[in-house]
Amino acid sequence: MENPDEDTEWNDILRKKGILPPKVSVVEKPPPSPPDPKSLLEKLTADELEEKLNLAEDGGLDEEDAKFLEEYRRKRLAKLQEEASLAKFGQVREISKSDWKNEVSGAGDAYVVIHVAQRGHLLCNIVDTHLIELARKFPAVKFLRGESALCIPDYPERNLPSLLIYQAGDLKHQLIGPEAVGGKSITSKGLEWRLAQMGVLKSKLTEDPTKRIQISTITGRSTNRLGRRDYLSDESDDSDD
Repeated sequence: MENPDEDTEWNDILRKKGILPPKVSVVEKPPPSPPDPKSLLEKLTADELEEKLNLAEDGGLDEEDAKFLEEYRRKRLAKLQEEASLAKFGQVREISKSDWKNEVSGAGDAYVVIHVAQRGHLLCNIVDTHLIELARKFPAVKFLRGESALCIPDYPERNLPSLLIYQAGDLKHQLIGPEAVGGKSITSKGLEWRLAQMGVLKSKLTEDPTKRIQISTITGRSTNRLGRRDYLSDESDDSDD
C-alpha cells in the first residue's frame, strides 16, 4: 500500500480531489542563538573568572576567546578601581567654621552634604541618625555635620535642621527647616529619596516612600473619625432608652 504522506504525483492528485488530507508542512525551528559571552562572564564569581583566565594563559582556550576574556577582565578591573576611588568617605564627620571652606572645595566633583544642627534638638538628632546610615550606604557622597552656633553664629533655630549641599565648591541645593527635610515623620529612605531627586546620590528607590506614610496616616485618621461617630451614635441610642 502506498504511503499517503509521500510526495508522489498520485498523492498530489488525491489531495486535489480531497481524498487525502492536505499535507502538513513541518516548520523547522531556527537554531537557538548562542548565548552572549558577556552575560555569561558577568554571572561568574571572581574565583571562576580567575580560573578561566588561568586556563587562557595555559593555552586552554582558543585565541579569540582568550582575547575576549582578557579585554573583559581589563574593563572589569577599571570599573572596580573607579568605584573604589569614589567610595572614599562612608561616615559623617564633624567640622568647625574654619574647616568649612576646605571641606567643601577639597571634595572635587563629589557632592558634599553639610548638616547644620544643634545638639539636643530632637529633629536634628533624628537627621543625624539617618545621615550616618546614608553615609555608609553612599560612600561616594561626603557627609558632614556642623554645630549651628559654631559654624553660623546667630543661625535661627527655626531653620534647624538644615542640609546645605555643595558640588565643586558651589552651593547647589538647600533643605532648610523641619518640613524641607521631611518633618517629624522623616525616615532614612525619605531623606534618601529627597537627595536622589536632586542628583546627590543614586538610589534604587522607584517611588517616594513618604507617600505610603501619608496614605497610612490619612487612613488612620479616617478610621478614628469613623470610630468616634460610631461611639457617639451608640451613646445617643443609649440615652434614648
